[in-house]
Amino acid sequence: MKKFTFFLITLCSIQIFSQITMTKDPSFGNEGGFSTSFNTNQIVLNSHLIVLKDQSILYLINTTDNDYIFKLKPNGTLDSNFANNGKLEFEVNNFFNAVLQGDKILVYFGPKNVVNNPFEDSKILRYHQNGTLDATFGDNGVLNEITESTNPQSLSVLVLADQSLMVTNSNSSNAKKFTIDGQLDPSFGNNGEINYPYHFPLGQADNGKIATCDINSLSSSIFSFYDLHSLETNTILNLNHHSCHYLNGLPLQNKNNRSSKMTHSGLVYSVFEYNNYPLPDFSRLIVMKDEHIDSNFNENGFVTSADYEQFLDVGFSEQQFFVLNQKDQQKSLIAYSSTGTSLKINGNRDFALQSGQEIEVKPTYILVNSIIQDENNLLNRVKIEKFLFQNNNLSTSNNQLKNVEIQNPVKDILNIKNGELAENFEIYSTDGRKILQSKNIKNINITPLPKGIYILKIRLKTGETVSKKLMKN
Repeated sequence: MKKFTFFLITLCSIQIFSQITMTKDPSFGNEGGFSTSFNTNQIVLNSHLIVLKDQSILYLINTTDNDYIFKLKPNGTLDSNFANNGKLEFEVNNFFNAVLQGDKILVYFGPKNVVNNPFEDSKILRYHQNGTLDATFGDNGVLNEITESTNPQSLSVLVLADQSLMVTNSNSSNAKKFTIDGQLDPSFGNNGEINYPYHFPLGQADNGKIATCDINSLSSSIFSFYDLHSLETNTILNLNHHSCHYLNGLPLQNKNNRSSKMTHSGLVYSVFEYNNYPLPDFSRLIVMKDEHIDSNFNENGFVTSADYEQFLDVGFSEQQFFVLNQKDQQKSLIAYSSTGTSLKINGNRDFALQSGQEIEVKPTYILVNSIIQDENNLLNRVKIEKFLFQNNNLSTSNNQLKNVEIQNPVKDILNIKNGELAENFEIYSTDGRKILQSKNIKNINITPLPKGIYILKIRLKTGETVSKKLMKN
């Protein structure tokens, strides 16, 4: 019987040589992708992906005429049980986004910037996962005109750990807190207002801290971290004072925050692009951990692109960052470890893509979202592609290596040798669902699993994670 051997180190003097294997998932949609087109009068302005717990996908599309939500099954086909044969249509075209609230879908609009009423059409709607309006939310499913401002920006909705809502749309007014069912929470703050200088929220960590980014700061470079119940104990992190915004000892002036995201563990990471003529244009991925620049990431908290490259978007999974990169008109994926080391994908620095504007990274796959031009150079088509990936980590040291050995293929009991070197074992389906977890260092009973291909992840006591394909007969 064949065996996969995983090399693990228990002593110091370790060198890690990492490679990621990536392939397009041919079982997703039509040969690895899903696409849809609109007529020539409907130019696509923006599109965004949300992955649900069951790995189905909400595809949010904003056009010059209407806004849409398509729901795809995990296999990349339209879910005909959602709304109108897989599509939910809104006859509005102001700012539009969505977020998950447990098993509900919150869709929010606005504000539409008009002269007489700068917060017109600012509203939140709540839908069931079948695309029907949830009448128990707000006023018969709709929460209207929820923020007021003389300087409106994009409406932002953050779902807190208790499923209540933090909502705001401007730096000139405080955020508001709403109950889980869309009622203003007068017991909180000043009649529901969060009395804290407004920043756009990025998320809430498992420890309760909220991370935000001030969009009115120079290039959105000021981040804050706070607890709603102790606003006086906040941390302000101004990147303008850090080396991440310097080059050769001089501050970089023309910079733009393209993307900022947060993980449940509290890790915050941002992509900035820099345009300081006569210097070449370039980008940086900046990583913040424990409310400070992460000095363990490339020793200075950031990595820098090659000249004339743009980092368009970034996602994080387990132990690595994936970056959507562009040079000239060529799009590609590149990867970095959690410590800032460049990782090869299929033996190369770049994994070439035909297109891409946004990525969504999950434990075993990446979704690439694109807006595509037609033959008349009109942006009226969108596309999602799915790529599977796995890690292969090889370690060396000055001492004799120990091996964690597992049998592969396997039938019912997965036997493990030298399992004491591992923290735990996880088995994922190829669509990214974690279906089994074990800390048994001797064997794992996989009898309930159907025959097929799975991804086995071994979390080592050294902090590393190793992934391999596992075949059950």
